[in-house]
Amino acid sequence: MCFRYYLIFIFIVSGPLYCYADKLPEEIDVEIFSGETIKKLNFTVTHGRYLVCDIEHNKLLELTPFSSITLERKGNEFIIIRNDTVLFAVGKITLQGAAFHNSFLVNPSHNDLHVRGYDGNLTVKIKNGRFSLINRAPFESYVAGTVQWESGFNKHDIFYQVQAIIIRTYALRNLNRHNHEGFHLCDKVHCQAYYGKSTDKSIIAAVDKCRGEVLTDINGNLLNTVYHANCGGHTLNSEDLWAEALPYLRAVKDEYCSGMPGARWETSISSNELRKFLQQRFHYNPGEDEWKGITGFRQASRKQFLDDNELIQIRHIREHFGLRSTYFSITLDEDGDTLQLEGKGYGHGVGLCQEGAMQRAKQGYSRKEILQLYYRNSTINYLETEFTW
Repeated sequence: MCFRYYLIFIFIVSGPLYCYADKLPEEIDVEIFSGETIKKLNFTVTHGRYLVCDIEHNKLLELTPFSSITLERKGNEFIIIRNDTVLFAVGKITLQGAAFHNSFLVNPSHNDLHVRGYDGNLTVKIKNGRFSLINRAPFESYVAGTVQWESGFNKHDIFYQVQAIIIRTYALRNLNRHNHEGFHLCDKVHCQAYYGKSTDKSIIAAVDKCRGEVLTDINGNLLNTVYHANCGGHTLNSEDLWAEALPYLRAVKDEYCSGMPGARWETSISSNELRKFLQQRFHYNPGEDEWKGITGFRQASRKQFLDDNELIQIRHIREHFGLRSTYFSITLDEDGDTLQLEGKGYGHGVGLCQEGAMQRAKQGYSRKEILQLYYRNSTINYLETEFTW
């Protein structure tokens, strides 16, 4: 995929989980490869050294740079293998960094998953018959890694700083999302895509330039800094898509994203499939005139509903058919069996438009100007790190 920031599409706007903060955590616990069924993996030290400790914190093994172990699930436990020799059978271990800077690779034995590199520590256990891998990473390393996976490479320095600020804010606001599972965040898109440490010097430098900066309202409350790839020329109010009307997530025109790769798309769906969905999801059987209205549906500006009676929210159409956005128009083919959809934008359309922000950064906008466009009356605040040692 050319643009990795397209990974973020959907966020749920709800009451604040972690609305106010006066300190940043030194470290953050993130479940990596979250939801994946991994039976076997290799752990390789790339920098520093690691102590392999059991649940009682007893040292089982020490690993130096470029040394590896294999972990293989066996029922409710897993075995640790080194040089083809089974060393231990355990239910949980912590791979604890023991040098000033420690990093590692995780390589799952799974055809659809690739090797990833991380900073910090790794806790491994079996949960619901699969490996649960929790990376305790330095918070700013997490931010830089997420910027890389949500933004891609070769972007403007100011854009990377903007992205770092909203990623840091979103993570801090949602820091307690998975507390009941024993970690802070996962690496799925609803928590933000975090598929390893950043390997890009320009991203790391940009994150460092705005280290500790978050986005708040005038009272110091953390904003829900949602974002998407391309708004198609116009963002949405938060209540146009979700339940809550947030005063800083207001619709804005954004002509800067119109010539970018995510600005336009086309696809087709079956007329019968749309009729079937309307019946099953909404118990709605459109009459002839109503069907003509649907098959001639147009959006000169963003709308919420497909029908004049405001029964069919367009977001449900998007979700069911896997469309890039809710910003589309419909044309019925001559055969009467196929609907052609011409759409604008990529993503949910609320908050920051990444391609619009990229272009504004290139045109000389400051990070403050970009952020205040997409998050009304916002303030950049600096938070100190709360060190734990």
